[in-house]
Amino acid sequence: MNKAELFSQIQEAIVELDEQKVMKLTAEVTKSGIDLVEAIEKAYTAGIRKVGGLFETGEYFLPELIKGGKIVKEAISEIQGFIPQDQIVHRGKMVIGTVQGDMHNLGKDLVATMLETRGIKTIDIGVDCPVDKFIDRAVEENADLVGASCLLTTTAPEQKKLIERMKELGVRDRFKVIVGGAAVDLEWSKKIGADGYGANLKEAVDVSLDLLGVEGK
Repeated sequence: MNKAELFSQIQEAIVELDEQKVMKLTAEVTKSGIDLVEAIEKAYTAGIRKVGGLFETGEYFLPELIKGGKIVKEAISEIQGFIPQDQIVHRGKMVIGTVQGDMHNLGKDLVATMLETRGIKTIDIGVDCPVDKFIDRAVEENADLVGASCLLTTTAPEQKKLIERMKELGVRDRFKVIVGGAAVDLEWSKKIGADGYGANLKEAVDVSLDLLGVEGK
């Protein structure tokens, strides 16, 4: 089959959540001589965006979205092993975690997975993270973006504390900060001086890409 047909079949298999078919087609991609970076963008990223669209319209639910993300992440990891390091597209680096006192990770994990498919390296520091853990890792990794999630209203002040601590340490200007989670809203993000806010998965991904200057979301 030609390149366009192969990309189309991969997208279709991702939408159908057919892991076996996706990996079989991925094996074909790595043997075909196709530009692998192009394949990631036009087949796998396009496929998971279609899954995200079905989630946004209510046709798919969280289990489907999670499965789709897992399939794509596995396939891209396989492909990246065949791409010379100088050809791998790095569009930015993000440290992401859930704030101290909060153990919820689902939204954070989904955002991280979706950003990975767009060439954003994500360093997931987990849940129940003190503000200094965010900052220390961001400095260590020379990150561009810091994402802080919270689901509990009692832990929302930790997002404000994170930005205040960055200012104390003189590193606020080094990182863009995006906040999200069910406990917060756009007004809160502006009040605490965050650079961006994600109300849902799609918005969190789009805003993160905007903050990193990535075109063609």
